[in-house]
Amino acid sequence: MTITTSHTPDTATPNANDVARFVYTWFTLFEHRARPESLTAYLADGEQLSLRFPGSELHTIQQFTDWYDELLVNTTWNFHELSGLTIQPTESGFAVRFDVDWQGAVSDGSDWPANLGAGRFRFAMRQDWHVAVRPGAAAENPFEIDTLVAKPR
Repeated sequence: MTITTSHTPDTATPNANDVARFVYTWFTLFEHRARPESLTAYLADGEQLSLRFPGSELHTIQQFTDWYDELLVNTTWNFHELSGLTIQPTESGFAVRFDVDWQGAVSDGSDWPANLGAGRFRFAMRQDWHVAVRPGAAAENPFEIDTLVAKPR
């Protein structure tokens, strides 16, 4: 993991380690099939929200919730292995980039792609995020994803 800071850190200001925790927790919630509101708490609620996954472009919390509900119906499990995480401060938050090896299994009867045997899938993705900083203590995850672009590697 590469972490860049442009200022002297203090105990109140969110830093790259806080953002790394935020990123890893986001994926952990997917892996444990968390309730949609657990994930939507990580998203900007407004015009700045832009989530792009292969085959989907989402701009509202409701669109994300519908997409996530489809994920839950069409998969039985999924796991994300992250690598190459870089976090760079910006004027309004942090730019985040990483590669993800997304693995899982589709549900019986699903028409979602299973590119491996036994209804399993594995896709290599690159993700670029912009994470905005909300008011709040650094230890309380004062972040929201306002831009997420996931594309095949």
